[in-house]
Amino acid sequence: MEGVTLFYWQVLWGLWSKRSDSSFEECRVERGKIYDRYGRIIVTNEVRYSVSADPYMVDDPVGLGNKIGELLGKPANLYIDKLRENLRFVWIERKLNRETADRLLSLKKGVFFLEEEYQRLCLNPDVREIIGDVDIDNKGLSGIELALDDKLKKGENIYLSIDSVLQAKINDLLLESQKSLGFKKGIVIVMSPWTGEVLALVNFPHTKNFAIQDIFEPGSSFKPIVASIALEERCINEEERFNCRPPFVVRGISIKDAPHDVESYDMTLKEILEVSSNIGMAQVGIKIGTDLFYRYISSFGFGIPTGIEIAGEASGMLPSRRDMITLTQNSFGQGIAMSALQLVSSYAPLANGGHIVKPTILRTSSPTNFLNQILSCETSRKITDILVNVVENGTGKKARIEGIEIAGKTGTAQKVIDGRYSMEKSIVSFIGYLPAHHPRYIIGVILDEPEVGRWASDTAAPLFKKVAEILLYDERLKGETYEDIKVTGRYRDN
Repeated sequence: MEGVTLFYWQVLWGLWSKRSDSSFEECRVERGKIYDRYGRIIVTNEVRYSVSADPYMVDDPVGLGNKIGELLGKPANLYIDKLRENLRFVWIERKLNRETADRLLSLKKGVFFLEEEYQRLCLNPDVREIIGDVDIDNKGLSGIELALDDKLKKGENIYLSIDSVLQAKINDLLLESQKSLGFKKGIVIVMSPWTGEVLALVNFPHTKNFAIQDIFEPGSSFKPIVASIALEERCINEEERFNCRPPFVVRGISIKDAPHDVESYDMTLKEILEVSSNIGMAQVGIKIGTDLFYRYISSFGFGIPTGIEIAGEASGMLPSRRDMITLTQNSFGQGIAMSALQLVSSYAPLANGGHIVKPTILRTSSPTNFLNQILSCETSRKITDILVNVVENGTGKKARIEGIEIAGKTGTAQKVIDGRYSMEKSIVSFIGYLPAHHPRYIIGVILDEPEVGRWASDTAAPLFKKVAEILLYDERLKGETYEDIKVTGRYRDN
C-alpha cells in the first residue's frame, strides 16, 4: 500500500501538476483589488472552488458523467466527453461554491481533486461597464481589467479617480431624467480641468461604455473650440462683426440657423456664440483657414484616443476631404465626430489657461497634469467670458445657478439616418465648467434622442445644472462650504 501511495504522489501528481493549463498558477495569485478615490472597494475577489478529474482513474465515464450532469443541472455529455479524454487532467467545473464542490467530490472517491481559486466580484453596478470583465482565469478582457491587466494580475491594487458616491448620485439622476426626457442613451462626465482626473463617468443604460466607445457629431458644443482658435491666432477680433442673415451659401451649399431672436444680424463672436449661429461660425472658420483649422483640431486631441486607462477607446473621426465646404460645416460641429470623453476633455484648455490635459481614470496626487499649452491665458480668459455670457444671456440660461459663474455651451446635433441628417432625431449636449474663472470641474452631459424637448437648451442644460448642484452641495468638497466656493480667484498665470 505504501508503494501505491508513493507511486501516486511521485508519478500521477507530477503529471497532474504539469498539465497544459499553464495560466492556472497565475490565477491562483489574488488579483489586485480596485478602489475609488476615497478608498471605497469597487472590485474584490472571493474564494471559489474548482474541481478537476483524472480520466485514467474513471472506469465508467458514462455512469459518472450522468451523475455529474444531474448534480449540476447540465447535459451529461459535457462530462462524459471530458472523462473519456486521453489525459491525466481535465477540469470538471470551475469556481463553484463549497457546498456544490463537496457534493461533486463525494460522487466518486479518488477521481476528483479540489482547488481554491479567486473569482472577480464587482461590488458597484454603476461602474461595471468601465471596470470591464475577466475570463475564467482572471485575465482582463475589457475595460480597466484589460487596460491594467499587467498590474492587477501581479496583485497590485488600483485606486481610481472615480468618486463612487458621486457616480451613484449621477446615475440615479440619469435614471430619473430618462423617465421624463425619454432619451435613448445618456452620458455624464465630470473631470478635473487641472489633473484630468475623471471623477464620474456615467453611462445609461449600463450596457456599454458609450462615453469612450461611441462617437457622434458634437454640433454647437464644438463652437467654443473653433472660437478659441480664431482668438488665439488673431484671425478675428472681439469687436469684428459678421453678417449672419440667413441663408449663407458656400459653393452652392446653404447654411442655416436655428430660429432665434436677434436685434441685428451683424454679430460679434460673443453674440454668435450667445445665439449659437451656424452662419456666424462658418464665417469664423473661413477666417481661420483650412490648414490652421485642422492643425489646431489635431492639437486639441481630436482624431486620436485620449489614452485614458480603459480598453476599447474610439479615435473619433476627422474628415478626409478638407475643402471650404467641409471647413464651414466642421466649424459649427457638423461632419466631424468624437467620443464624449474627447469632447469634454477638449474644454480643459479653455478652462485652465490653455493647457491640454490627459484624461485619467486613476487617482493622482499631482496638482496638475498638463501636457502642452496650445492657448494663451488671455485666450482662455476671453473664451471663458464669452461662455459665461452664453449661460447668463444665451442658449445656456437653464444651466444657471445663482451666485456661481458657469461657462458653458449647448449643442444640438442632427443624427445621420440612412445617409441624411434627420429633422427629428438629435444628440443634445451641454459642456461647461465651474466656477468659471478658476474651475474645479468640467461637466459634460450628452443625451441621445430625447423624446421631450428638441433643443439642448431645454434638455441637456437643465440636467447639467442638477449635476453641478450635486457637486456644489456634496459633503466631499474638503470642508469648504457653498459660500466659500462663490468666492473664486482668477486664472493662475502658470
